[in-house]
Amino acid sequence: MKPVFIGVVSDSHGRFRELERMVEQAPDVSVWLHGGDYCNDGEDLSIYTGVPVYSVRGNNDFMSNFAAPECRKIRIDGMNIMLIHGHQWYGQQRLEKLVELGQTHAASLVAFGHTHRRFLKKTDGITILNPGSIGLPRDGHNGTYAVCTISKGILTNVRIYELTR
Repeated sequence: MKPVFIGVVSDSHGRFRELERMVEQAPDVSVWLHGGDYCNDGEDLSIYTGVPVYSVRGNNDFMSNFAAPECRKIRIDGMNIMLIHGHQWYGQQRLEKLVELGQTHAASLVAFGHTHRRFLKKTDGITILNPGSIGLPRDGHNGTYAVCTISKGILTNVRIYELTR
């Protein structure tokens, strides 16, 4: 069985050109996760790529007519993933709540956004990932996204990429 490549993006804020560049850089992705703040961009991304896109609402999606939930559980290749924007919590509490969310739903990966900063940490067997912001990064000049590799139901690799100019 071939590995499954999952793209994770967040905080696009309507900057579709950056999403197009991201897709050009990550052609093998078969599923995208959009962590909110312009979750409508997730719908556009699905049309543009032709692959499934799972989105959640962020704190800037209050005007959106796109019916994305605040949190969602996704099962891909036998592995549970939790996706949430993460604006509900701050500081150290955020990490604790994300780990708790992963434990509650037996998730190997919990992906979130909101901070516009990259974050990757494995805690209690759960990988906590923030891909940063594709549209308005706060930790560099170029937008960022992540690609996760799942093989036989196991998360084997997570890598955060920066958009090339």
